[in-house]
Amino acid sequence: MDRTKLFTDETGRPRVLIGCGISSGGPRMAEVAARIGFDVVWMEMEHATADLATTEAMCVSAEAGGAIPLVRAAGYGRSHILHALEVGARIVVVPLVNDESACREVVRHGKFRPLGQRGFNTRSRAMGFGADPAAMARANEETCLMPQVESLEAVKNLDGILSVEGIGGIFIGPGDLSADLGRPREYEDPQLQDIVRQCIARSRGAGLHAGILVGEGALLDAALEAGADLCVVGSDVQAAIDTWRRQVRTLRDKTSG
Repeated sequence: MDRTKLFTDETGRPRVLIGCGISSGGPRMAEVAARIGFDVVWMEMEHATADLATTEAMCVSAEAGGAIPLVRAAGYGRSHILHALEVGARIVVVPLVNDESACREVVRHGKFRPLGQRGFNTRSRAMGFGADPAAMARANEETCLMPQVESLEAVKNLDGILSVEGIGGIFIGPGDLSADLGRPREYEDPQLQDIVRQCIARSRGAGLHAGILVGEGALLDAALEAGADLCVVGSDVQAAIDTWRRQVRTLRDKTSG
């Protein structure tokens, strides 16, 4: 993991990374999000928003705009994690990591030796296409693996997950976690907020990072209060929906009757 560059500002002070999801799968939107000031651009492979080539183009675009490319992998299998890294992700969020054993698989596939057994290919974008002889030596330090805590099983096994050397921290998935509580998308729920606070505090107390994907509101506030230092707060598609709905309503009112 890289605590000196990703999660610090140019003066070396710790910072909270603010992210935006690109649900449209558009490389141009990834660059727009970066250029307007988002620190992180989230790209989605778990739910198949973007294929591998598109995700690579989005990583390039995010970096061109000055942001950190984050990819949520499709799972914790070897190809899932390796693909996310090879196209240029600096942060990889890995879904459904429910216990220490699964977390060890994340590190095994996502870190080079001695931490893991990541496959090596000099011609990938992550390795500088073979033009950067120091790429492999830097890779373990310059990428951050974040297993996603999105089930009550993962919460129960959190100490084991946090004990795995090589992860950069955890990432909370409140949607699935709320569903596991039997209250899907009820982000105001006190029990959900308490679980999120505890998980984030435990990760930060272990000297690791903690992130969450959630819109503005009480749950985001609770996460920040607990010490979250990576917050993905919206998406390009949701922003378009909100803006277009408002515009349609406004124009309907002006042109009706």
